[in-house]
Amino acid sequence: MPPIILRIILIVFGILLFVCAMLSYAGKKLKEGFLLGWCLFALFFILAGIIPALSFCTWTFAVFSGPAQMILSAFLVLFLFKISEYVSVLSRKNQELAMQVSLLNQENERILTELQQLTGKNKTEL
Repeated sequence: MPPIILRIILIVFGILLFVCAMLSYAGKKLKEGFLLGWCLFALFFILAGIIPALSFCTWTFAVFSGPAQMILSAFLVLFLFKISEYVSVLSRKNQELAMQVSLLNQENERILTELQQLTGKNKTEL
């Protein structure tokens, strides 16, 4: 492929990756840390497509040298993106569960204290 087409593909892929990251963050599928990492990664693709000197001796173009390698690399990046979405969602759910457990523990302590006041027994005697 001619280098200009590869540069255009890099720019378009970087823009699409940036948009996907922002939409995932807006949909609460991506945490802030992952968003920052993916936006920087997308910015690298965009800059490597715009400024060939930033491609570090065209290593980016070597990775994306043929159509098969480009498709494989794009699927790999998208696969890693989906994994980071899953990790973010699970991290959010874990945080919510920890908050619920904390609230349940507080409610349990309140009920035990109230029961102790009503019966006059210690927590160990109950």
